[in-house]
Amino acid sequence: MPNKTSLSPHVLIFPLPLQGPVNCMLKLAELLCLNHIQVTFLNTEHIQTRLKNCTDNETYFRKYPNFRFQTVPDGLPDGNPRTGDQIPNLLESMEATAVPIFREMVRTGVYGPVWGDPISCIIADGIFTFATGIAEESNVPLLYFDTVSPCGFWTYMCLPKLIEAGELPFGGKVLFYPVFGE
Repeated sequence: MPNKTSLSPHVLIFPLPLQGPVNCMLKLAELLCLNHIQVTFLNTEHIQTRLKNCTDNETYFRKYPNFRFQTVPDGLPDGNPRTGDQIPNLLESMEATAVPIFREMVRTGVYGPVWGDPISCIIADGIFTFATGIAEESNVPLLYFDTVSPCGFWTYMCLPKLIEAGELPFGGKVLFYPVFGE
C-alpha cells in the first residue's frame, strides 16, 4: 500500500448537469490540472453526450494526463427534457440513480476503470446537498462551488445593503402591486 504522503491530491468535481455550471466547473478543473492536481470530472451521460456533439472537450483535456471524464446516469429517459421546469424532476431522478454511484466512487475511489490516487476532495455544485452526507461518511473534504451568473452574484452582494437601508423586506401590501421603473 502506498505511503499516504506519496499520494497526489485527487479532486472529484460534480457539476449541476446544465451548460452554465458544467462550463464553469470545466474551467476550474483546468486550473486544478495546471497545478498538477488529479481531477475526475463527473458528468451525467446526457451532458457528456451533448458535450461530445457540440465541443471537442475530450480532445482538449487529453493534454492533461491528470484529468479524466467519468459519467453517471441521470435516470431520465433519453427524450425527457432536462431544462426549465423539468429541473426538479432531473434532481429527483439523480437522487435515485446518480447518488448511489457517487457515494461508491467517493467511498472506494472506483467506478469504471481504476485511475489515479484516492479521492482527497470533492467539489460539488451548491445544489447537491446530498454531497455533505457522502463526504462526511467517507471523511473527504467537501467544497460547494456555486456557479451563479454575475447578475446573481451582484444581487447576493447588494442584499445586505438593501436590508441595512430598510429597503428589504418589503412591508405591508407592497407585494400585491406591480413595480415600475422611473
